[in-house]
Amino acid sequence: MAAVGVLFQAVYRPDSGGILNGLLESVGLGTVGWLTDPDLALWSILAVMVWQAVGFYVVLFSAGMAAIPKEIHEAAALDGAGRARMFFSVTLPLLWDSLQAAWVYLGIAAFDGFALVAVLSVDRGGPDGATTVLPLEIWRTAFTFSKFGYAAAMGVALFFLTLTFAVLALRVTRRERIDLA
Repeated sequence: MAAVGVLFQAVYRPDSGGILNGLLESVGLGTVGWLTDPDLALWSILAVMVWQAVGFYVVLFSAGMAAIPKEIHEAAALDGAGRARMFFSVTLPLLWDSLQAAWVYLGIAAFDGFALVAVLSVDRGGPDGATTVLPLEIWRTAFTFSKFGYAAAMGVALFFLTLTFAVLALRVTRRERIDLA
């Protein structure tokens, strides 16, 4: 994650030396403070988080799609199912386990974000606290304010918050298992 953050520091540089601002400047639009504008900073970091995670989810869902027997799609097509009907009635139910895992991974990643925010944000969580995430606040409590016990308690609370999210996500999205045998 830190390497991705360093890579995107070059992309988001606030002058025309940054990749995005260089492109904007070449077409006559001004430069943008991707990480220095409080309204854009969090969205810019979220875009990086999405970019770095896309590959994992492509592999996850590709593996899920590869596990679906082709005969099931052929049978649905012979029964007259269109593309939308085949997706919602055949593919999506058979990918449900992969979808559950994706929700849990996505939730855990959303609760984290420490490395990217620490590397990309202005003054760790800035500008004006716009990119502060809970793990960064835990780090700041421990290492800036030297309140290690309080930071440890915050870390335990984050653990239980993440665990609760994972359990709720699995519980809410629980369905009967579809057996392909």
